[in-house]
Amino acid sequence: MTAIVTSKFRTVNAENFKEDIANSSVYVAIGKTDAWSNATSDTTDTTPFTPYDTIDALVEARENIFAIKRLTAGDVSHVIPRHTWTTGRSYIAWDSDDPDIFDKAFYVITSEFKVYKCISAPGVGSTQEPTQTLTAPQAESDLYIWKYMYTVAVADAEKFLTTSYMPVKTINVESYANDAAAELALSEGDYAQYLNQKASRDAVAPSAAAGIERIEVTAGGTGYSSKPNVFITGAGTGASVAAGDITLTGGAVTAIAVTAKGTDYSTAHIVISGGGGSDATARAVLSPENGHGTDPVKELGGFFSAVNTLLDGTGGGDLTVGNDFRQITLIKNPYNVGGVSISTAATAKGSAALSFASTTSSFQVDELITQGTGANLAQAFVVEIDSGTGYVYYNQNSKTGYGNFVVGTTVTGATSGAQGTPNPGTAINQPYPFNIPPEFDIHSGDIIFLENRNPIDRTASQIEDIKIIIEF
Repeated sequence: MTAIVTSKFRTVNAENFKEDIANSSVYVAIGKTDAWSNATSDTTDTTPFTPYDTIDALVEARENIFAIKRLTAGDVSHVIPRHTWTTGRSYIAWDSDDPDIFDKAFYVITSEFKVYKCISAPGVGSTQEPTQTLTAPQAESDLYIWKYMYTVAVADAEKFLTTSYMPVKTINVESYANDAAAELALSEGDYAQYLNQKASRDAVAPSAAAGIERIEVTAGGTGYSSKPNVFITGAGTGASVAAGDITLTGGAVTAIAVTAKGTDYSTAHIVISGGGGSDATARAVLSPENGHGTDPVKELGGFFSAVNTLLDGTGGGDLTVGNDFRQITLIKNPYNVGGVSISTAATAKGSAALSFASTTSSFQVDELITQGTGANLAQAFVVEIDSGTGYVYYNQNSKTGYGNFVVGTTVTGATSGAQGTPNPGTAINQPYPFNIPPEFDIHSGDIIFLENRNPIDRTASQIEDIKIIIEF
């Protein structure tokens, strides 16, 4: 048995992900300050470990988190693979019967950040960059026919345009009572796209799908002494081919142009008869539902999502600086400590802390701290030191084990040799007895994305621009 997941289903999933971020508490989390190694004594990074979708791997990723930042609706966009128009490069024409069309360069983004869909390609490299913004597909001097789709807005380009992906959006034309209402509600760029989508929709007969875009000859046949008749049947009306739009070469049918595209074609069948020859066959290429340019996300395969957020300095004190991170996760609906309500904070710390009266300035970031031995052994990596409060923030993982630090027993820094005894701090339930807890429950919420990276340093003066691409 064979099966597929359709592009429409994948696009819907990408749209649902966008709505999740807009309507839920979805956070980007950073973590893992210790090296990619298998022992606490090994502080040299290897290649980042491959992330796994297992209970153990995801639990450890939670333990590594030291900060989270909430995403907003403006931090996510549909994206598609980027195909930059380049002179001399060949492009593929849109084809309703190509199962791999979304893996091919059938659209481009130009130097003016305009996006075009290729409607017809002559089979050679393109030499004329399109610039027009007309509703109907237009032929260029190199015989490529392009349909203008939209222009990537500056704000969208800054957040979501990369060397490999580019943003795509569909404006819900039907949600606005008239153009004036749309102009009032939308940005200048989105309003221009609204007008183009509306014009593309209105170019097709009301309440009708678009017609036959072109006819591809699949076999030329032999022996044609005159132009045959070409008949179009199927679920639609009005499509036709005149004799003058049929090309014969050496007794074979080599090209068939569509005289009238017709409307409302969901299926089409081409029949070639007469002309003294035989065995010529052809197939119809249908336009997308409602025509080209009416729904860029669906038409261009927008089943990728891009998440972009900036980590700006300390982020109000929650985004630890003076250290690095190696893991990025997305967490949906984490709870506040105590598990009473879903976190809605803009940022929050993910590390627990030991409370010291003094000696904190002697500990070092990233060093291993140890307390007790044997069954009472507790180890952790230092994430951040706050000498003002006497807090030493830490993370534990499979290398350190998950032993509990306690009051009244000396904690020693493996690198600095510093020693201190934790104060009682805030006593709460396991696993943080007598410690300062994280600002949210790191064991709550759903991890929906995990990526392991090479170390990225954080400082108070820099901004990390985090971009995540997710394919549905």
